Amino acid sequence: MALWQAHYTKASLEKLGHNVTLQIIKTQGDKIQNVTFNKLEGKGFFTKELEDSLLGGDIDLAVHSYKDLPTTFPEGLTITANSYREDPTDWLIINKNAFDKNALFSLKHNAVVGTSSPRRASQLLHFREDLTIHAIRGNVPTRVKKVEEDGIDAVVLAAAGLTRLDLDLSDYEVVELPPHFFIPAPAQGVLAFQIRETDTELKEIIAQIHDEEVAESLHIERSILQKLEGGCQQPIGIFTKKENDFYHLWITHGTTRKDADDTIQKADDFSIQRFYQKHKSPDYLIKSSIVFLKNLEQKTVFITRNLSKDSLFLKSLTQQGHNVIGNSLIDFSQVAFNENPTTNWIFFSSKNAVKHFFEQSPSITPNTKMAAVGNGTTKAILGYGFDVHFEGKQTQIPAVAEHFKNAAKGQSVLFPQAKNSLRHIQQLIKKEVTIHDLVVYDNQIKENFELPEANILVFTSPMNVKAYLDQKSIIYKQKLVAIGPTTAQSLYDAGYENVRLPYNFDELSLADVCY
Repeated sequence: MALWQAHYTKASLEKLGHNVTLQIIKTQGDKIQNVTFNKLEGKGFFTKELEDSLLGGDIDLAVHSYKDLPTTFPEGLTITANSYREDPTDWLIINKNAFDKNALFSLKHNAVVGTSSPRRASQLLHFREDLTIHAIRGNVPTRVKKVEEDGIDAVVLAAAGLTRLDLDLSDYEVVELPPHFFIPAPAQGVLAFQIRETDTELKEIIAQIHDEEVAESLHIERSILQKLEGGCQQPIGIFTKKENDFYHLWITHGTTRKDADDTIQKADDFSIQRFYQKHKSPDYLIKSSIVFLKNLEQKTVFITRNLSKDSLFLKSLTQQGHNVIGNSLIDFSQVAFNENPTTNWIFFSSKNAVKHFFEQSPSITPNTKMAAVGNGTTKAILGYGFDVHFEGKQTQIPAVAEHFKNAAKGQSVLFPQAKNSLRHIQQLIKKEVTIHDLVVYDNQIKENFELPEANILVFTSPMNVKAYLDQKSIIYKQKLVAIGPTTAQSLYDAGYENVRLPYNFDELSLADVCY
């Protein structure tokens, strides 16, 4: 990987007309392969030898994986530029015999996963307590081959390295872990260009391969990492994404049990806190995230949804020490249908629609494609043995409609839905597709229910908002979360402001804004 980075930089500079000579330097991290990262001395075990060579004048430019760099540098050296950002996600490389598409991370129960990254280990175990983590070392190809050795069912690796090396992964199942879900290391996927501070001529040259937009995100990620006093051997993930002038920030900040085994780790070896926020100001995000992470409080969270024991919303918040109470304020009842039309697509906007449709043994042709809004709805469809060909992940319904319209243009779509459905998607795509509505369930406010005292209220539908407000007022100290814009609007209409919205239509995104 280091050679790829060096050759990439050499080629980039040669395109600009400069003569470049490569000098290969072995680092402590490269030489010592038989111990875990936290046994190596210092935080710069992939960088120290290169920095010594820079200070000694043996080389003029050092190329690093930015995520491997400490947050402080030796006097006299500076990071003068950074590269573009390759795919920042982590990928699970899974033995085909250990693949289970219906399980979280698509890993079979009690799987063994190889990684020496506390960040990756802590996140895997946060969501899957049954997993076991085995520490592994070596270059990228060597770690991929670990899947076939020592009883290891899967390994976790950065997509950037796998992509840049163009490895053949056809013998394995590859699962991409979205960065808002499985949070990458700060600056993952980016190269850092380090020179001597006094070398002003080289600084001007390197500036020509600098990516300023990426630098803005790195400023947030690296500043938070520095304030948390973390390095690459700490269970810290930070990822920033800029959309429409807003920076979206995700953090996972963990601690490791002091007597934890370095080579084999289980769920109780780690604890983590997650944080998500968006803002236009990088400095605001940096300050607010540090305040949150250094002043953690246990909260009581009430969500207007019945939660299963494997709910990611429940699991994530309870493992962070919060008390979670789930209770839908709505009663659901099935509405019978005699037959359903044959269509190109069946579009589900909720798990309830999935349940009440499939429980009536509908007639479905093999060529019919399934569409869903949100990861929970997708999982519900998969649970009935059908693949999902479209998943709307955005919280903005118009964006979901636009993407689906492009996928289903000129085709017919069946919408299993509630009796009182607002039909938002249908209204937005009706000019491009043939729509068939099918009522499969009814929902009514419960006659009797109790509302608990809670610090955070999470509303999952406009009807649940109405049910709550008909019985109880919201006090100023309570934090409000809405599953989507329509639910948030019902709170705004009732006179309540400062409603938090998740980034995606999934339970983890919903949990991430409960603080």
